[in-house]
Amino acid sequence: MARCRILHLCSQLLDLYGDYRNVDALCQRIEESGVTAEVDRPDLWDDFVLDGYDLVYLGHGTAANLAEAARVLVPHAEAIRAHVEAGQTFFVTGNAQELFGTSLSTKDGEVLPGIDLFPLRGIERNEVYVTDMVGTPVFDASQTFYGFVNRTAYLDGPNLYPLFRGVRGPDQGFESRGIEGILYRNFLSTWAMGPALVRNPFLMKEVLRRTLGENYQDDLDFSLEEQAHDLVVEEMRHGR
Repeated sequence: MARCRILHLCSQLLDLYGDYRNVDALCQRIEESGVTAEVDRPDLWDDFVLDGYDLVYLGHGTAANLAEAARVLVPHAEAIRAHVEAGQTFFVTGNAQELFGTSLSTKDGEVLPGIDLFPLRGIERNEVYVTDMVGTPVFDASQTFYGFVNRTAYLDGPNLYPLFRGVRGPDQGFESRGIEGILYRNFLSTWAMGPALVRNPFLMKEVLRRTLGENYQDDLDFSLEEQAHDLVVEEMRHGR
């Protein structure tokens, strides 16, 4: 039987709002596709390699934990950039996106280097910002994305590769220009949490397609998730 290997990085630090359920849901759908799902969660300071993994996942964490994650991951920046450029699939949620910019700031004003994959800076505001958002994915204009945002920072700079357009909700960073998330090669990210793949079955399918390649099954049943998604989107459109 084919297998799919997932590397869940900094899982001990970046684990807020049930975002680890993105990985659980992915594994369930991978198994339904007739593929064995394997998840590795290395200890924080253990050495790790990206070779041999079909998907790398990072989730949302507190500002303090994000700073610690930066110290763990930035020494591997060159390898991470190379694997993204080579087409390895990454799915990143919440403030973990900040790790892939040029820098990120802490609540104490310290500026930490990032992985430097994108020309973006993580700006810490020390203020909690909560909102819902909706938008249209660039890979399928017929779909509507929705998500929940709870953060104390935002990304600033030119987002050359947005994942969503026509975004309504956030008014900080490049989201104020109606774009959100990142889609570059097989790197996908979004501020949405709660978890985003469970809430948006079309996004789950897209991540599965990129992760599984020729083993992707297009006939998996997402009818219940799609009904729940459509109901929530309709309520959001009517302000309920």
